[in-house]
Amino acid sequence: MALHPLDIGILILYLLTVFLVGIINNNSGDVSDYMLMGRRLSLPAFVMTLVSTWYGGILGVSEFSTTYGISNWVIFGLPYYVFGIGFALLVAKRARDLQVSSLPEIIVKDYGTSAGRLAAIWVLLLANPAPYILTLGLLLNFFMGLSLTLSIISGTLFSLIYILRGGFSAVVNTDKVQFILMFFGFFIILLVLAFDFKTPWELWKTLPPSHRSLTGGNSLAYILVWFFIGSWTLVDPGFHQRVAATKTPQIAKRGILLAVLFWFIFDLMTTFTGLYAFAYLPTDTIPAQAFLYLGHSILPIGLQGLFYVGILATVMSTLDSNALVSGITLGNDIAGSFSLFKSYAAEARIKIAMGVILVFGIITAIILPSVIDLWYTFGTIAIPALLLPTLFSIFKRPMNRISATLNLIFPPLAAILWFFFGKADDLSYYWGLEPFYPGLFSSILILIIFNRPTMELPYAYQSQK
Repeated sequence: MALHPLDIGILILYLLTVFLVGIINNNSGDVSDYMLMGRRLSLPAFVMTLVSTWYGGILGVSEFSTTYGISNWVIFGLPYYVFGIGFALLVAKRARDLQVSSLPEIIVKDYGTSAGRLAAIWVLLLANPAPYILTLGLLLNFFMGLSLTLSIISGTLFSLIYILRGGFSAVVNTDKVQFILMFFGFFIILLVLAFDFKTPWELWKTLPPSHRSLTGGNSLAYILVWFFIGSWTLVDPGFHQRVAATKTPQIAKRGILLAVLFWFIFDLMTTFTGLYAFAYLPTDTIPAQAFLYLGHSILPIGLQGLFYVGILATVMSTLDSNALVSGITLGNDIAGSFSLFKSYAAEARIKIAMGVILVFGIITAIILPSVIDLWYTFGTIAIPALLLPTLFSIFKRPMNRISATLNLIFPPLAAILWFFFGKADDLSYYWGLEPFYPGLFSSILILIIFNRPTMELPYAYQSQK
C-alpha cells in the first residue's frame, strides 16, 4: 500500500521520537534500576505503562472484532476486567509487599530454586514477544512493502536498541508517549467514521445478528476457555514487574483499578472500529488487516499517518515490555541461578538473554504467523502451571514442595498432550474440552492429592530457599 509522503513523515517522526525518548538513560547503574526503576514508579506512569502494554496484538483484535463482532469484547475484554479487579483488590498489595523483582522469585521464596527455574520456563512462554514481533512485522510489511521476514527482523532490531540501553525506565518512558498516541489514533478514525459514514447507533442497527451476539457464533466451551485464559492477568510477568516497581502498594491497587477503566474505553474503541470495518469494507478484505484498510479508505492524508502511529504505538509498547521481561527471566531468574553464570554482571546477562529471546521470537513468528493462535497456545500451556503455586504463595499459604513441583510439570504437559491427542476431529476436541481444561483439572487434582503437610520431595530434589 502506497502512503502519502506526509503520512510516511509522521510515521518516521514517531519512530525517531520513540528512539530518542527510549535512549535517555535515567538509570543509576544499579541492576534494580535496570529491572524496576528502583521501585519509584508513580501512579500516572504505572497506569500508562500497564495499559499501553496490554494491547500488542492489535491485528488479532482487528481479525476477531471484524469477523465476530462484539464477542471481541466478551473474549478479549470482560475476562481481563474481572481478573484485573480481582488482582487489584486481593493480590496487588500482597504482591508488592513481597519485595521481589519477578514472578519466578515468588516461587523461589517458597518452593526453592528448582521450582523457580521451572516457573521461569512458563513465564518465558507467557512473556514471549513472538505475537508482537509478528504484528510489528505485518505492519511494516503493509506500510513499506518489505517481505514479511525482513519486516519482522528490522522491526525487532529497532525495538531492541533502546531497551538494551535504558531497561525498564526506557520501557516506561516510551509507554507514556505510546499511551497517548494509541487512544488518539483510534479516537480520530471513530470520529471521522461517525461523521462521514454512520453514527454508532446507525451502524448498530445495520449489523447482522452474528455481530451483535455476545458469542459471535462461537461455542460456549470456546468462550469459557478464553474467560479462564483471562486469569493470565494473575500470573502475567509484566503485570507483576510493574506492581513490584511501584512506590507503594496503594499505588499498585489504585493504578490497576484505573487501568481497568482505560482498558474498557480502549476495548470499546477497537471493537467499534472492527464493526465499522465489517460494514464499510468489501467482504473479501483480510480481517487481520481490516483496521489498516479502513484507515486507508476513510481517512484523509495526514490523519492516516496519525492513525497508523496509534496502531504502531499499541504494538511496540508491548513488544519492548515483553522483550525486557523475557530477558530478565532468562538472564536473571534462570541463568543467574546457576553458579556458572553468577560471575557475570546481572545487567550483562539480561542484555544477552534479550538478544537470544528476540531471535527465538523471530523464528516463532515466522513459523506460526497467527497472533490469536500464539496467544491461545502460550496461555493454555503456561497458565495452569503457574496459577495455583503463585496465588498460594502471594496469599502466604504456600503448598508443600512436592505439590508445587508437580503443578509446574504435569498441568502444562497435560495441555500439550491434549493439543496433539485430544482431538475428536480437525475442528473439535473430545467432549468439547479445550486443552486448557485438562491442564487446569490436573493442577487442582494435584493440589487435592499431594498438598499435605506430611508429604515432601526426596532430599535430592529439594533446593535451599
